[in-house]
Amino acid sequence: MWYDFDVENTNNKTYVIGSVIIAVIIIFFSINASRCHGETCEGVKSETAKYQIFTKMNPEIINELVANNEIILLDVREDYEWDEGYIAGAKHIALGDINLETTQELPKNKPIYVYCRSGSRAGEAEAELRSLGFENAENIGGIAHWQERGGNLVR
Repeated sequence: MWYDFDVENTNNKTYVIGSVIIAVIIIFFSINASRCHGETCEGVKSETAKYQIFTKMNPEIINELVANNEIILLDVREDYEWDEGYIAGAKHIALGDINLETTQELPKNKPIYVYCRSGSRAGEAEAELRSLGFENAENIGGIAHWQERGGNLVR
């Protein structure tokens, strides 16, 4: 039978030790393969990642960048949300309406800062924009973060 071997035999000891090492390596890699590593993880938003996104929602800096025409500010909330108030200088395309036709006037060579109410839809919009060739699209969070930091809305 396969389990009938002499442990005292050097070849069998090597086989057992080698098998254990391989098993440990396989277990280690299978556990870590399911984890997300680095900034390239899609869909994973740790508290650190959220903090990094929402720190870009700085009214003073955003207003300056928009005024100097250095960025495109894109609101991806629904029409009724837009009508309740938006950040001055923002363009509006609801998340569900983002496609080749609705984005044809957006420049592909300029950063596009995307926001929504809380940051979730902005993340989806960022991914959609990137799939359409807007490599400089970036989720900056939500309008709630804007208001928390003293930012005004156009109504």
